[in-house]
Amino acid sequence: MEIIIIFAILLVILATGLPVFISLASLAVGILLLTGQSLSTLPSTMYAAMDNFVLLAVPLFMLMAHIMTKGGVGDDLFDFVHVWLKHLPGGIAMTAVVTCSIFAAICGSSAATAVTIGIAAIPAMLRYKYEKPFVLGLVAAGGTLGILIPPSGPMIIYGAITDTSVGKLFIAGIVPGVLISLFFLFYCWFYASRTPGLEGDIPSSWLERWKAFKRAALSLIMPPVIIGGIYLGIFTPTEAAGIGALMAFVICFLIYRRLGIKDIPAIMKDTVKTTAMIFMIIGAAVFFGQVLTINQIPQKIVNFAVQMELGKWTFLILVNVLLLFLGCFLEVVSIILIVVPIFFPVIEKLGIDPVWFGIIFTINMELALITPPVGMNLYVIMGISDGSLKEIVKGVWPFILMLVAGLILVMLVPDLSLWLTRFVG
Repeated sequence: MEIIIIFAILLVILATGLPVFISLASLAVGILLLTGQSLSTLPSTMYAAMDNFVLLAVPLFMLMAHIMTKGGVGDDLFDFVHVWLKHLPGGIAMTAVVTCSIFAAICGSSAATAVTIGIAAIPAMLRYKYEKPFVLGLVAAGGTLGILIPPSGPMIIYGAITDTSVGKLFIAGIVPGVLISLFFLFYCWFYASRTPGLEGDIPSSWLERWKAFKRAALSLIMPPVIIGGIYLGIFTPTEAAGIGALMAFVICFLIYRRLGIKDIPAIMKDTVKTTAMIFMIIGAAVFFGQVLTINQIPQKIVNFAVQMELGKWTFLILVNVLLLFLGCFLEVVSIILIVVPIFFPVIEKLGIDPVWFGIIFTINMELALITPPVGMNLYVIMGISDGSLKEIVKGVWPFILMLVAGLILVMLVPDLSLWLTRFVG
């Protein structure tokens, strides 16, 4: 009952429009004051939450994403994929999905993936006479691959607060990410096959393909370097983020020369803004979680689960329903930092693999990015197009169903996410 009351109060506070970190911190302070406890731990707890080497990867991946976005890398990747797929039914829509998948394997950010690929893909698909809701929904959903296909910002945060190997989480996201991408590709083919005028274009010549490959080659090197280095144990995810940011700088500033010194302040400003927002939420959420722990809320949930004899599957279904509900009202980082510390003790008690649960959780966060009314990618697509929220939501529903199908498959077949992790130390 206590946790229900606390969540209800939190939702009411958030509904007032207060920033998430202020909402979490103020509710935690209110609980301490009502229970007559000291506030002296507030500064040290928030500082300790952010003083984590693993979290250093977050600003580095953000920096890499902003460099690649401003450096026009998305256009190169889109053109490269398009010359290979444009002759297929739904070829340009498939191009958007594949390009989102490739860019997701570079930057680890859903919003950056949606913006970078959407700028190139949306006008192109509209020129090919695709229906606007389909176009907007496809790019919004394709952007969600940015947090499932490694590297992934939310996986870094999940790993940091649960002490789960971020490297294993990254590797575990590969097969589910590819699987969901294939679902999207099949739907693009199915949609185009049933729509007159979308049969496909004239195949590209090998010369055109070679020229497109040369333009995108350096960008295509980044995913195998980042993921391959982690997979082979050459460097940690945090080091991979630093190497990725350095590669992005070299490619966009020194080789392509699309960016110059004048662009650095804007890139750094955007990186600092994004990182500061995430870290403020982390600090407030960890303090909120500590207050709940002091008042034995997680322990009470564990005891409730034991007394009710909740099995692993019953618990997972309940958590998925809760995450679907919260995803309609909160953004991804907030959900991770509010829910995971509370339910992770139950996960351990029930013997649920934390890596497997991390992938299940991440797919739920993909859904959170495109479920109204607060799905972040819906508003990102509104910002880069002239589409309305109604059009985007209309177009995104089939992709929500495909994400749910992917979630169910990953739950029913744990090896889809865990198989590759057995080869990682």
